[in-house]
Amino acid sequence: MDPVPARIGVAGDWHGNTGWAVRAIRRICAQLPASGPRIVLHLGDFGIWPDRGGTEFLARADAALAQAGAQLWFIDGNHEDHGMLARLTPGPDGRSPVTARIWHLPRGYRWQWHGRRWLALGGAVSLDRAERTAGRDWFEEEEISAAQAAAAVASGRADVLVSHDCPAGIKHAFTAVPPAWSRADVARSERHRERLAGVAAAVRPAVLLHGHLHEYYQRTVDLGWGPVTVTGLDCDNAQQGNWGILDAASLRWERLHGQLLASLARNLARRAGPGAGQHAARRR
Repeated sequence: MDPVPARIGVAGDWHGNTGWAVRAIRRICAQLPASGPRIVLHLGDFGIWPDRGGTEFLARADAALAQAGAQLWFIDGNHEDHGMLARLTPGPDGRSPVTARIWHLPRGYRWQWHGRRWLALGGAVSLDRAERTAGRDWFEEEEISAAQAAAAVASGRADVLVSHDCPAGIKHAFTAVPPAWSRADVARSERHRERLAGVAAAVRPAVLLHGHLHEYYQRTVDLGWGPVTVTGLDCDNAQQGNWGILDAASLRWERLHGQLLASLARNLARRAGPGAGQHAARRR
């Protein structure tokens, strides 16, 4: 049996931001055990992109992982070159190698750590589709297909669901929809969230990890089969919550990026009085 990690790093959207990714890899890996597998699990919008910047991003991320003796597993987000991902050849265990240390987890990929069943299901809708060009910075394969959803369900229960999108039924309050976003794309996103919710209802995870919304939060929700612990991670350049260290056996967070800084900011805001901590909403 292959060894399993005691702790893993989990990260949200990096969008091919090379400097941010390299720094995050170094900081995450500094907190992982020296022995055993050292794994960073990425929740999509990693940075697979069809240009020179995408190539440089992969090379530098791979070098940082090599220096740390680690590897990175990622699910696809909506902002990836899905054509490139489709051309990858899965290895014997089902993961697709991108570089020597970076692996794509195809939709529906499953594995077990410490007796818990994990399910990877990338994909989401680009709400800014109207501002993008097909084949250059938008790819129609971004959505989970009906066949992919059915295959994920057919493989049975999962204890942990790792997705890029957030299933319907988990409520969020966002600022007004930007005028450049198409109503059709917003509706498409809602349908996609419903499809993902259908998968979740069938596999009934106790833990859900996702990115995409560019919002860090932790919440326990009841989606119809019992309590589900949900963590959504923020994106690159966020002050907090873009990555964390997760105990792979207990599934408890040991540290979250920027948590101490955020606590200090809240304390300072309380001392400064009402309104001091208010800030403009960041566009997703």
